[in-house]
Amino acid sequence: MEQDSIPSFDTWTSIFLIVSSLGFFLSIILSVRKTAKTNHLPIVLLILGFSLILLQYVFFWTNYRVVYPYFYFFDSSWYLAFGPLLYIYITRFYSENFKIRWYHFLPTILSVGINGYYFIISKGFQNLKEYEGDFLFYLFELLRSPWLVTLSLLIYAIIIKGFITFHKSDKKSQYEMIRKKWSTFLINLFIVFITAYISYYVLVEFSFFNLHWDYAISFSMSIAIYGIGYMAYKEPSIFNGELLSNLFLKEENHQELTESTKDEFYDMLLSHIKTNKPYLNNDLRLVQLADTIGFSSHMLSKLINEKAKKNFNQFINEYRLEEAKKLLLENSETRIKTIYFDVGFNNKVTFNTAFKNKFNCTPSEYKRKKIEVQNN
Repeated sequence: MEQDSIPSFDTWTSIFLIVSSLGFFLSIILSVRKTAKTNHLPIVLLILGFSLILLQYVFFWTNYRVVYPYFYFFDSSWYLAFGPLLYIYITRFYSENFKIRWYHFLPTILSVGINGYYFIISKGFQNLKEYEGDFLFYLFELLRSPWLVTLSLLIYAIIIKGFITFHKSDKKSQYEMIRKKWSTFLINLFIVFITAYISYYVLVEFSFFNLHWDYAISFSMSIAIYGIGYMAYKEPSIFNGELLSNLFLKEENHQELTESTKDEFYDMLLSHIKTNKPYLNNDLRLVQLADTIGFSSHMLSKLINEKAKKNFNQFINEYRLEEAKKLLLENSETRIKTIYFDVGFNNKVTFNTAFKNKFNCTPSEYKRKKIEVQNN
């Protein structure tokens, strides 16, 4: 592919520079939204890796790669890691005990090591012909092969799809139904990414291929990867029936309940919450609570909205805050970090904000005031 001799940016490369920056921003946002069971780290690494790859493409398109040969982000190594990273993320929604073995990342580790070696001795992959004939160089070329990357991506797409199918439950709960649709949606986005990746190395052999085809393929890959990131970011809203409910929730024949029936169902809900304290579960979702009580998620959401005058998150957080207040009063030695996590919150900032809105002071201030009262 021909490149301009003078490094420069045009409209398209400037756009892709912004797109790459958006990936860095999304990875930062996801990194601060960790939960107990579904840590976002694999998706953070996936998006971060793709953003670096995209930045490397921008350096290639603008010809700045020649000026700054050390600006290289090991694209083949990142590509080899994408399948295992998505595999780790999706399996955590099915089994807490399922662990991905280290050898899934062996090709990535080898790629980083060998690429790093030649990157250093060749001063940014310059004059690589000097090293041809070495046994290690054959392995170096193999690990940089797009077809090895293609094989890896396809294998993990098949493995993940097989995992989802294997863990299909006969219980047909709302949670499991959404989980299957959601994880299938993620793997379908991944397949779009794989298809775009393969299409480049197929189409580049044809005479009609030009730089604009390259841009279009990279744009498709960006949509797929950032789409995965967005779905990971919005996972709580999806499982709470607040986002894309028409896509992930089964259509129901909604029947209007009488006020007495609503009161009865609401009492059942309050009794369950008081007895079983489901709000202590850091990963509690609307559909899970609905499954436990035997309600539809639509009915439960509507019931909470009408009777409590709150949405699901506000309703559950009220119980978490009361539990936090109770713990603060019972044991003044308990650390705030321990308390917010134990009562169901995953984020200290969210906990502090909610606590201050309800009690007009931070947990630390509340704790200090109670200690002062007890001492007096």
